[in-house]
Amino acid sequence: MAENEAGSKKIKVPAQSEEQLKKQQQQQKILIVIAVLAAAAVLLILYRNGVLGGGSSKKPVEQYLEAIADCDFEGYVTSMPPRIEAEYRSELADSGFTPEEYMHELYSDYFTEFGDDMSVSLEFTGRKRIDAVYLDNFKQSYAEMYGEEISIRSSFEIDVTATFSGSVSTDEIELMCYAVKTGGKWYIAGCEYKTEEVEGGEGQDA
Repeated sequence: MAENEAGSKKIKVPAQSEEQLKKQQQQQKILIVIAVLAAAAVLLILYRNGVLGGGSSKKPVEQYLEAIADCDFEGYVTSMPPRIEAEYRSELADSGFTPEEYMHELYSDYFTEFGDDMSVSLEFTGRKRIDAVYLDNFKQSYAEMYGEEISIRSSFEIDVTATFSGSVSTDEIELMCYAVKTGGKWYIAGCEYKTEEVEGGEGQDA
C-alpha cells in the first residue's frame, strides 16, 4: 500500500507568479518586435539593391545588349525608361522601317564589323554606385528633353565584357553600362565604351 502511494505521488512544480508571467510575456513581445524589425531591414536592403522588386539591376543591361545583336526592337525599347521607349516607338513609326530593319540600320556599324549573323555573350565584371555627376547630368538631360523629372530610387554603374561574334569577325568590348530604378523597375540609362578616355571623362555611347 505504501509502495503504491509512493508510486502515485507527483512532483509539484510551484506556479509562476502573475508578475513573472507578465515579465515573460513582455520579453517575448520584445523579441518578436526585434525579429520583425531585423527582417524589415533585410528586405529594405535587398529592395534598394535590386534583389527584390523590379528584378535585377543587370537584367536591363543584358536585355539591351542581346536586343542589339538580335535586332529585337521590343526587347531594346522596353529595357529603357517609358518616356525614352515612347520616343523610339515614335521614331520607328516615322521611319518606314520594320522593327528589324530599324535595329539593323541603328547598329549598322556593328553588323558591318561582325556580320548579319552577329550574336553576343556577356560577362559581368563589376558593379558600383553611379557617379553623382553622371546621375545629375542624366536627370537634367531627361528633364530638358521630356519636360518632367525622373525619380530614381537606386542606380548602378555595371561593368560588362560583351563578346560580339559573327561570320565576319569576333571581338570583346568592355562597357560601362548604367542602370537606374524608377517606378519600381530597373532600366538601362546608357552604355559607354570602357577606355582610358572614358575614365578621363570622355567616352562614346554603345
